[in-house]
Amino acid sequence: MSDGSVKSTVSRWKFWRWALHWQIILAIAVGGSVGWITESQFPSANAAVEIYGFVGNLFLKALGMLVVPLIASSMVVSMSSIARHHNFARLGVKTLVYYVTTSLAAILVGVCLVNITRPGEAGGLSNDKIKIEKGSVESAELATINSRTEGRSSEDMFSVVSAMIPKNIVGAASDNNGILGVITFSLLFGFFLSRVEGKPRDTMEAFWEALYSVMTKMTEFVIKFLPIGVGFMIAGTVAKFSAAGAVSRRLEQVSVFALTVLLGLAIHMFVTMPLILRFIGKVSPIRHFKAMGPAILTAFSTASSSATLPLTLKCARERAGVSRETSGFTLPLGATVNMDGTALYECVAVLFVAQLNGVSVSFGSQVIIVALALMTSIGVAGIPSASLVAIVIILNAMGPRLGVEFGYEAIAVIMIFDRILDMCRTAVNVFGDSCGAVVIAKSEGETGVLAAEPAEMVDA
Repeated sequence: MSDGSVKSTVSRWKFWRWALHWQIILAIAVGGSVGWITESQFPSANAAVEIYGFVGNLFLKALGMLVVPLIASSMVVSMSSIARHHNFARLGVKTLVYYVTTSLAAILVGVCLVNITRPGEAGGLSNDKIKIEKGSVESAELATINSRTEGRSSEDMFSVVSAMIPKNIVGAASDNNGILGVITFSLLFGFFLSRVEGKPRDTMEAFWEALYSVMTKMTEFVIKFLPIGVGFMIAGTVAKFSAAGAVSRRLEQVSVFALTVLLGLAIHMFVTMPLILRFIGKVSPIRHFKAMGPAILTAFSTASSSATLPLTLKCARERAGVSRETSGFTLPLGATVNMDGTALYECVAVLFVAQLNGVSVSFGSQVIIVALALMTSIGVAGIPSASLVAIVIILNAMGPRLGVEFGYEAIAVIMIFDRILDMCRTAVNVFGDSCGAVVIAKSEGETGVLAAEPAEMVDA
């Protein structure tokens, strides 16, 4: 064998020459193994777990750092072009109809499954039998729930409308719950920029184009460290999960609930969305899965659709062939208001808690829960465990109607496993957004969407 062929063979086996999705998969496997070994073999190695969390959060913050300027520049550039050359109202209506329809489909899947499996009646668990010991992981979760939901009421479900109009755009940009305000401002700025004539418009468009190009380069740089960040985040998650007290006992009690959520998410991701891609988008679902693989795996690892957005945009444009205008409009909006997996989870969790309390939820009440889950999922921030507040809001809204005052002990129990479920539903959220970008792009006559096998993303 010649020296050239040997070098070529060695180069192929270099980790950094692998396609990005294979790098992420390996990072997940290695990180999970390291996290489990750390906790099972060295249970007192708290410093190691803290290091895992520190490095993982550092990478998550690096991704989050890109989100606001990337959203703003992407949406201003896209809106300026769309408003001049396309029917903005038509594109907006298509996007909203898609988001509402797919979220409703996910919720209905969850409702059907939770009525079949009855997770609140399985595992020998009921609300009055839940005992949370002082100093346990569950007591800490309960304290977190109380602090994050204090003063929340059913009126908060309409806060999404208020969040669309920020009092201070700078303040909105620094708030996880203010991204919707940034999107509104960016859309309006891009729309009215298209109405300006002459040099002022050319100058501003050049500025936003340059900002978008810089943010794209920064995204590519941060993504080079993606496998490292993913590995540390998974290691920290697995170590904390393994360290949680009475996990095996609680898992047995809420396993039907967890399986119901996972089955619902799987049906939505691998049945409902592929059918939409095939028969409405007229594209290959398998090819789309390949194109969005890195974004889906990143969403699973980070449990944050907002942090994944830079990679979602990159995959949609470079691998799925969606135009900059369509992806720049639909994906940032979807990362904020289109939460299919979250909506499904909220509905299942609310009905699960009702079953634990021995409450019979009528068909009419379930219809209301479906509507509330749809409304609250729109305003959920794209960060880990953000659906917690929405679940409490729905329970507070339904309590008087069902004649019961719900406690949060059951939520504290399922919060032990929420990180795993959160990772899964975030992957569904991001995949749903990407499907929307593809379907809407095809409906707008874009011919390059998934026209060929996606090129591999490799860190050079």
